[in-house]
Amino acid sequence: MNHKVFYLDGKKINSKQTFLKQAAEAMEFPPYFGANWDAFDECITDLTWCPAQRYVILYNHADIFAQAEPTQYQIALDILNSAKEYWEANNIPLNFLVINK
Repeated sequence: MNHKVFYLDGKKINSKQTFLKQAAEAMEFPPYFGANWDAFDECITDLTWCPAQRYVILYNHADIFAQAEPTQYQIALDILNSAKEYWEANNIPLNFLVINK
């Protein structure tokens, strides 16, 4: 089975903008990525540039972003949950593991 694993280094994420930057780099978003929540949602439910039968997102030190911008952090989690549902409806699992240390 073809898996694609994306790693988000939470030590580099303390704001919405740094989250989006790290996500874009880790997930190899295309140049048109707009660095906003709508663009993140669009790209994470596309991923045609890196096809796989399963996607895994590992995000460590998430507590840094959660403490710095709790509302924005929750939006990120909501989008990840929505993307998980989208991919599962298309029979492609997307799992994400959020680690707070």
